[in-house]
Amino acid sequence: MRKKRFLAAGFFLAVCLLVFLLILAESSRPDATIVSVPKALWYLLTTITTVGYGDFYPVTTAGRIIGALFQLMTLGLLGVLISMLASFVRGRALQVIRLSFLQGKTWYIFSENNEESGALAKSLYAEDPERILLFANTEGACFPGKAIALDAQEICRRKKNGDFHLFCLGKNDTENERLAMLFPSLPANVYCRSASFYDALPENRHQFDPAQLCARLYWDRFPLRSPDETVLIIGDGTWAQALLEQGLLQGIIDPAQHVSYIAAGDYSGFCRLHPELQTALLVDTAFGGADSLQFADHWNDDAELIEKADRIIFCLDDEELCRRELGELRRRYPVRGQVYARLSLRSEGAECFGSPAELYTTQLVMGESLNRRAIAVNDLYRRGNPNAPRWHELSDFTRRSNLAAADHLSVKLRLLGESTASKESFARAWERFSASEGAQRERFRRIEHARWMRFHLLNGWRYAPERDNTLRLHPLLLPFDRLSAEDQQKDDYSWEILRFGEDIL
Repeated sequence: MRKKRFLAAGFFLAVCLLVFLLILAESSRPDATIVSVPKALWYLLTTITTVGYGDFYPVTTAGRIIGALFQLMTLGLLGVLISMLASFVRGRALQVIRLSFLQGKTWYIFSENNEESGALAKSLYAEDPERILLFANTEGACFPGKAIALDAQEICRRKKNGDFHLFCLGKNDTENERLAMLFPSLPANVYCRSASFYDALPENRHQFDPAQLCARLYWDRFPLRSPDETVLIIGDGTWAQALLEQGLLQGIIDPAQHVSYIAAGDYSGFCRLHPELQTALLVDTAFGGADSLQFADHWNDDAELIEKADRIIFCLDDEELCRRELGELRRRYPVRGQVYARLSLRSEGAECFGSPAELYTTQLVMGESLNRRAIAVNDLYRRGNPNAPRWHELSDFTRRSNLAAADHLSVKLRLLGESTASKESFARAWERFSASEGAQRERFRRIEHARWMRFHLLNGWRYAPERDNTLRLHPLLLPFDRLSAEDQQKDDYSWEILRFGEDIL
């Protein structure tokens, strides 16, 4: 297309030159008809369109030569102009016309057409086939949704009324964030794939990390069933570390539990980032039960490591390497525990998880249910602390803290005898919690305090007599038994959210 534009520009300059020379050549004859720019242009127009009325024509030899040159040139020029016009109509013009017919409806715009955006589009389509799904920078047919050969920014600009949802789903986090920043306010709702954290984000912007989505998906589908499990995580990349962190948070199910986490790989960076967590788990078992966290350089040279594991999780960043490692396990070792693998395609001998179809769903990416729960958690906290900020005023860390508390509700439901999340199960769980007292109520409080502490430890907080949010110091990072009676009850609101099941589903 660019070559055609340069060619057309060259033709235009040549025509201007010929017009000038034609008038110059014809003006010397008294019987000449082409003596002005409008008449010369009319002559050229009738020539290029092959109409040839004959009302204007060159009478000089030089004029006839210039006219002949122009007739030869117009053969190529006409072809270029027709090609450009057809390309424009098929491309930009047609896309703009298509978008104009969709005004008044909510748009779901995907910045790229790839496996992840396709999976999310299918999830949206399954919920409501009438949704307007638009794939930017895409030509041809695609399902579900419409291919639009315009970039995402221009598609958003074409939305004249009503709101829209923009999904920044490119492979490059920086490009995703750059696009998301172009829409800092409503009515746009922007969902940006990125592993970055910001202390404050616009109210309409939602960031998600696929590795964290995968970790949440795994522990929700395959929660701890015993307080004495041994969990072996194979892999040391972004996905494995997210899985370990989520497991440490979601795996608090009993005050006297002893869950052994063994991470195989290079976790030196993880240890540097979480020094307080290391101390809490390995030295003072009063910090969240008697769980332990150990590290191994390799998994495949220690048969005892494999034999004692109740569950083995292959979670490498590279799926092909993950498949090869899984194959090596099956060939070389007898396995007692359950094996899991982060693979998009099913593999013999393992429960697979983490495919784009599982991760890129409205439930995980848009997180509407989780957000409703987190907002409700914050609202309940504000009832006892009226000066606490509202949801949209919270820092990124505090929002993530509330999201983690909301995420643990599925664990709380199971602890109260419910296996699924429904209005009825929330009601029954709340009834059981309300009826608890004495040692049973204390057990629930210990579990939540351990979860709250572990979240803070994972995020670099330390104990200090005085609170300092800037330095991440908190006076309640203490074993449960060392808290005052009032502070031991401070987290009851995270259980009380169960009574709002109908509103947070």
